[in-house]
Amino acid sequence: MAVGTIIMGLGFVFMIFAVRDYDTYGASSMVWLILAYLFHTIGELSSSPVSLSFITKLAPAKYASLMMGVYFAATGLGGKVAGILGEKSSEFGEYTIFTGITIFTVVFGLLVIVLLKPLKRLTHGAEDNEIEMHNDEAEGFELAD
Repeated sequence: MAVGTIIMGLGFVFMIFAVRDYDTYGASSMVWLILAYLFHTIGELSSSPVSLSFITKLAPAKYASLMMGVYFAATGLGGKVAGILGEKSSEFGEYTIFTGITIFTVVFGLLVIVLLKPLKRLTHGAEDNEIEMHNDEAEGFELAD
């Protein structure tokens, strides 16, 4: 998830280049937008499935649906924050907004990487149990042969 967040944040670097080109030449290349979308898509594909899997593994069974709803509500709240940032871009300037988003997402991703061990302790071995169950299933298939 952290790496996906960092990749997604680095996609905004290309938007910074687009703003720089626009300020210098009065236009910017579509390449910057394509690269930004590419990095955003790769980052999203790296973080979203892992996040959803993590929620379903760690949430108590009777609250799993509620926690998935909270996750998607947080995603909706992120959309609202994005709209507010879009409104503020005319006040602060696109360069400042894109730089701020890049710095925030990269720092957040690095913070998650630094806190990875304490976060894994909070999972109470949910990942380890899944690996053991997978290995037990694989052994069952070998015995059946």
